[in-house]
Amino acid sequence: MDEPERGSDLAVDDEIFARMPISQLARLSLVSAGEHLRLALDAINAKQLYPSSHFTVLRGALVGASQAVWILSSDERGVRRERGLIVLAEMYSQMDKYYGFLDGTQLDVDDRARLSDQRLWLAERRNNVASIRSTREELSLTRVIGAAADHALTDTTTRDAVRRLWREMSADAHVLGWSLFQRTTFGPADRRTGVGEGKAPGSPEHVAEAFLAAYRLLRCGWSLFDRRCEAQ
Repeated sequence: MDEPERGSDLAVDDEIFARMPISQLARLSLVSAGEHLRLALDAINAKQLYPSSHFTVLRGALVGASQAVWILSSDERGVRRERGLIVLAEMYSQMDKYYGFLDGTQLDVDDRARLSDQRLWLAERRNNVASIRSTREELSLTRVIGAAADHALTDTTTRDAVRRLWREMSADAHVLGWSLFQRTTFGPADRRTGVGEGKAPGSPEHVAEAFLAAYRLLRCGWSLFDRRCEAQ
């Protein structure tokens, strides 16, 4: 189901800001998560596993799925609406930074005029969203990941694993190699130097753990989305 039925939770949630419905923010998060998972699966099916880049893709899947679960999980309409608006406010904030960058580049007359119009449009949208927000909370993906894991997963061990994977895969996304150390197998140290060789090939076990974590959250997210889209 792509569109909420009339009278459903999400149909009513969407009324707070029809210009960018909360239902479509959640759906975009779910679609993006599924796209990332399919890309990761394509590599697995091709028998290609990567020590680091596989996890940047799986991290994207984890973010998308968790963001949707976070928006949709609460039974309180005010909470769902505010969480959706938090995500939307962050989207607009990042767009504004991008437009600010473009404004400092060399543009022809027509492109600069279009950019000026777009920045006016964005300023209006940002003001509209700010006027209907109930808090000043900013988007924190670390909190989002944890809250989504707590909702979607029943056992503490798996919840903790999701939190660990989120932090570990951030090193892959930012090309900080310490995450590779966690997946490295070290050979015997040289007796003269005390230095041993480490190897970090693509590990099916590590890829599977991250893949299944994102998949379970994505499945929960689509289930919530369908339920919130159905009229009572």
